[in-house]
Amino acid sequence: MVVMDRQSLDAERRGRLTHSVNRVDYYADKSSHLLISLFVAAMPFSISATQIALGLALLLWIVRLTALKTAQLHSLSLEWVFVAFISAEVLSLIFSTNMLESVIFLRRILLIPIVYLIASHIKDERQFGLILTIFVISVTLYSTLGIFTYFTTPSVRVRHIQNSMTTGGITMISALACFALMTGLKDKNRQRLLFVFGCVNTVCLFLTSTRSSWLGFLAGILFIIFVTNKKALVTVPLLMAGVYFLTPQSIFYHVQHFFDPTWGTNVERLAMWETGWRILQDYPLVGIGDVGTAPIFQRYAPPDFTYLIGHFHSNYVHIAVTLGIIGLFAYLLMMTKIFFALVKARSTAEKGGELFFAWSAAAIAIVIAFHVNGFFEWNFGDAEIVTLFWFTVGLALAASRLQDKEINRLALST
Repeated sequence: MVVMDRQSLDAERRGRLTHSVNRVDYYADKSSHLLISLFVAAMPFSISATQIALGLALLLWIVRLTALKTAQLHSLSLEWVFVAFISAEVLSLIFSTNMLESVIFLRRILLIPIVYLIASHIKDERQFGLILTIFVISVTLYSTLGIFTYFTTPSVRVRHIQNSMTTGGITMISALACFALMTGLKDKNRQRLLFVFGCVNTVCLFLTSTRSSWLGFLAGILFIIFVTNKKALVTVPLLMAGVYFLTPQSIFYHVQHFFDPTWGTNVERLAMWETGWRILQDYPLVGIGDVGTAPIFQRYAPPDFTYLIGHFHSNYVHIAVTLGIIGLFAYLLMMTKIFFALVKARSTAEKGGELFFAWSAAAIAIVIAFHVNGFFEWNFGDAEIVTLFWFTVGLALAASRLQDKEINRLALST
């Protein structure tokens, strides 16, 4: 009888403990979703608000993973390439020309968990759609504000919250997201709304006068047209001609000198890249360390070059200089693996919901645009843009995971 009473008491305690854990987890999960929603809404507007919301969401997720043991960390088959890139960062730090600064810049790898947070947290298509809706509305409000400030304050290009290059990168991503979703969804009202949103973001992108972002957008939109309606590709040259001849004079000079190697900023970029090549020859394997490059740039730059910078206006040149050949190889390996993971995610999404399938096209287009833009800008080092990049990847892999789960459920039910 005593044994039975003890067993009953133990069962009652376990029941209470389970109830308490479930209750705490319920509020932790709700809080996480709120923080992720705030993170998504803040992304284009405030990097500090974005990172605070992200940090708190990650902290709650870690608590649910370790203490409560109620959350899951889903494998994305990207772990080894992330480890390779992080290892290259650490190796470069050991031989850095400024170890303290390299330690500070290690914070960029802290953004990679965004992929796992987004991919693991989203539980169903309704939650997926809500996060995506917040994202589309937020970036469109950002672009609307940019257009408004362009016409109400004296400026030759949009730079309302961040500088024009960051604004160009953000609006490039948001315009591609809207157009990819527009072509992928069947509801006519949604298509019309997304078309309007896409146009707003594209106008803001155009007014940034950021040519590398224009090129990235062009590459991304060509991909979207290719996978949705190949015949429409014939209209692209006509649209480009229209843009060329209808561009306002205040912006036209950016279009006119697109590939002129003797023009202003083009000359500067070529000098930067040549200087980067000279530095790489002296620091070939692990680079100078992930540091601000202005001091060493001054030592290697041409004597008549007075424009000192903290980066090389190119992901590939900058990573080669700071992380060396080893780091550049790890970066390219990571990005190649991500690209093929998104291609696989699109293949999986094709078997399921149209929203998942539409976003899979958006994610690939955005990644293509990011890398084209990255030939001419250090956008991997731009916190706002790379945060959007990791969010895009995480959301596409969340869609793939949910679709896989649905396929497995249907298979078991039959």
